[in-house]
Amino acid sequence: MDNYEYMNKSSINENLICEICKNPFIDPVILPSPCEQTFCLKCIQSNLENHSNNCLKCNKKSLSNTDLKNESPILRNMLGKLLVKCCSCSEENIQRSNFSEHIEQKCPKRIVHCSANDIQCPWTGHFDELNQHVNNCPYEELRNFLTKLINDVRRLDELNQLQINFQTLENKFQQQQNQIQQIENENEILNKQINEMEKFENENQILNEQINKMKNFEIELKDLNDFLQLTNILIENFENKIKFLQENLDEFYLIQIKNETLNELYQKEQIQNDSLNKQNQSLQEQVLQNKQEFEQLNQYCEQIQVNNQQLNQQCLLNNEENNHLNEQNQYLQEQLLQFKQEFEQLNQHCEQIQADNQQLIEQCSQYNIKIDQLTINIKRLETKLYQPIIQSHKIADKSNYQNNQLEEFIDKCQTSLIVNLNGQKINDHDIDIVINTALINKQCQSLILWNNCLTSYSISILSSSLNINTTLKKLSISKNHLSDIAIKYLSESLSFKNSTLKELVLSSNEITDQGLIYLSNMLKINETLVVFGLQDNKITDKSIQYLSQVIQFNNKVIEEISLYSNKLITDISIDYIVNMIRNNQSLKTFWIWDCQLSEQGKYKLQQSIQSKIDFDLQLESID
Repeated sequence: MDNYEYMNKSSINENLICEICKNPFIDPVILPSPCEQTFCLKCIQSNLENHSNNCLKCNKKSLSNTDLKNESPILRNMLGKLLVKCCSCSEENIQRSNFSEHIEQKCPKRIVHCSANDIQCPWTGHFDELNQHVNNCPYEELRNFLTKLINDVRRLDELNQLQINFQTLENKFQQQQNQIQQIENENEILNKQINEMEKFENENQILNEQINKMKNFEIELKDLNDFLQLTNILIENFENKIKFLQENLDEFYLIQIKNETLNELYQKEQIQNDSLNKQNQSLQEQVLQNKQEFEQLNQYCEQIQVNNQQLNQQCLLNNEENNHLNEQNQYLQEQLLQFKQEFEQLNQHCEQIQADNQQLIEQCSQYNIKIDQLTINIKRLETKLYQPIIQSHKIADKSNYQNNQLEEFIDKCQTSLIVNLNGQKINDHDIDIVINTALINKQCQSLILWNNCLTSYSISILSSSLNINTTLKKLSISKNHLSDIAIKYLSESLSFKNSTLKELVLSSNEITDQGLIYLSNMLKINETLVVFGLQDNKITDKSIQYLSQVIQFNNKVIEEISLYSNKLITDISIDYIVNMIRNNQSLKTFWIWDCQLSEQGKYKLQQSIQSKIDFDLQLESID
């Protein structure tokens, strides 16, 4: 039901009352013939889902949502004219059809944000408190300063992006340098190949000279053969003459002297001939050997010519590739020169950026100091602002109060890790004892305060101690009936200074939407809390939607959320919860059973974790 109550409910015509919820119809629908009964749309849908699909009256005809027809406009107008009273501001005689306009635009108790919300002011409250807050809002007073600070942070982000771009360009320049070095290495290899080809050409030239010498030797050999033939002809002539002399014995004596002379000459010629024969034989052997060597040289020359031809072709190809590489090298040299110029400009720009960045870092450091001081001042101002509320809960003559039994109970705890004060009836008198003994002296890591009598005053004192505590990791304050003001104190403490608390359990405290909004704003800032328990409270879809959006967009550390046994959570929040589960990467556990969720809503939740690994979703089983 919306946040209103009916004026003189007993006088409302009973024909306008739903038989299921016993309240005037909301979105009335009529059942088909023959029953033709009228019910609220949600009432009849819930009845059909949870019980049966048969008609509620005759229990005969099977029904579905398509069988439900809207009631007549006359009945809707009558219902819209019913007078209601706003539960927030107590304004009376509001027509029910105008209540939405009242709660959104006119109600002085409607929830609004501070006008300085754009510069991170976390305040939310009633509309009638807005002017008082704005007049004292420290964020509004510091608007110019905070706006300049936000702009400086944005500029710093831009400078960081520019530095990343510079690094990318520098990497690209290094790649170009490596490519140029590779081309130079290939060029060096080609030059070595060209030098080897020049060596082959020199060897070829030497071989050609040897071939020329062989040709000259062949010419000399041919001359010697001609001379030998001539010598043989002379010997033959001498032999013919001797034969002729023998035949002519008569003339023998006459020519005996000549014959002797000729014999001597013949002997000399014979000796010379033998020598020539030996020389000729030696020359022939040498010629044969030279011919063999010549054939080998010819084969070697042919092979050299083939190799030379291949080398010439390779040289042509290498020359073409070398020309191409030279052109590419020239292009890269030009590009390198251009990159060097750009790199020098970027270096100058980077030096200027680094100088500006250093200046901004120094300014940010100064701003952080100022922000810390302003935060302290804000805390003091808020303490003064809410001091009348706190004063109403203060205990007179508190300095003389003692609770020896409580101190002994805490001291007897077996370990300093856990201090369990469940059901110890702790009240405003005892909170200082708990802080001094459990948090300061024992430095416990887990503090359990279930089933006690804590008020907003106790929570304010405990919250102040959390600002300086560095050991407490788990805080459980369940079943204490905490007010929204108490939740506000706790949320503000965990929004700023505390950096150790990892688990916060606030179950069964009757926390309302306003309290959850305070806690959600805390989760926007807190980067330590990983477990958040809020089961069995009085939160509705409105604050659940806000919490889901905060977890989806603003929190990156939360791992476990418990919302079970919150009877006012319905299918209206399902889409927001589904988006939160799908888009938040840190969330691993979500418990939401025993709420007013339909089977379709539960099915949507189960489908939302299909792409998640080891995600723990706890809800009732689907029928």
